[in-house]
Amino acid sequence: MDTNEEHTRAAGGDRRRRFTLGYKRRVVEETLADGGSVSVVARRHDVHANQLFKWRKLYREGLLKETTGTSAAALVPIHVAEAPAAAAAERQRSPRPGDGELEITLSGGHRVVVRGDADGAALRVALEVLSR
Repeated sequence: MDTNEEHTRAAGGDRRRRFTLGYKRRVVEETLADGGSVSVVARRHDVHANQLFKWRKLYREGLLKETTGTSAAALVPIHVAEAPAAAAAERQRSPRPGDGELEITLSGGHRVVVRGDADGAALRVALEVLSR
């Protein structure tokens, strides 16, 4: 096994080793050298050959590169602007669902007043009955 401290063991009973990107890259590059055998390199570094094949795939995809310190998920400053007064006033004036009133006078003299939310199907049936 490589004597360099290129891996750590997690605390709390987790026996898995955590390898640095640089270590993974160096081990993979050993397998890519002329005559490099995955199984021989894996035994030399006390790593399972299947793990090494996964690292080779990541290497080919460019995912074993060291980061430069800038992250794609970096936070950016924001500024929350106050809502324009006209838009805020309009929102206050807009009726909420259920606040309205509807008055219908039918030709037979019947008058129907609906306040708040109404069931459309029930209202339709009532109007059909009253308009007969």
